[in-house]
Amino acid sequence: MRDAIELEWAGVPSLAIIHEAVRGSAESMARLSGFPDYGFILVDYPWIPTAVWTDDEVRTLARRVAPQVIERFVRG
Repeated sequence: MRDAIELEWAGVPSLAIIHEAVRGSAESMARLSGFPDYGFILVDYPWIPTAVWTDDEVRTLARRVAPQVIERFVRG
């Protein structure tokens, strides 16, 4: 979350993809960084929070979240 916010500060459009297990931490980081309404995409199980995934799991997740990522960047 913090990396995405710092990229935004630098003028680079960014979007965080956050696991549901750390949602509260991500929301706290956004508030502490002065972006309480910073939007992010949530993923949940079967993807584990440590992001140690097989190549097939990564491809499946990418196909699932890609439409949301595109929408956020196109929408602004």
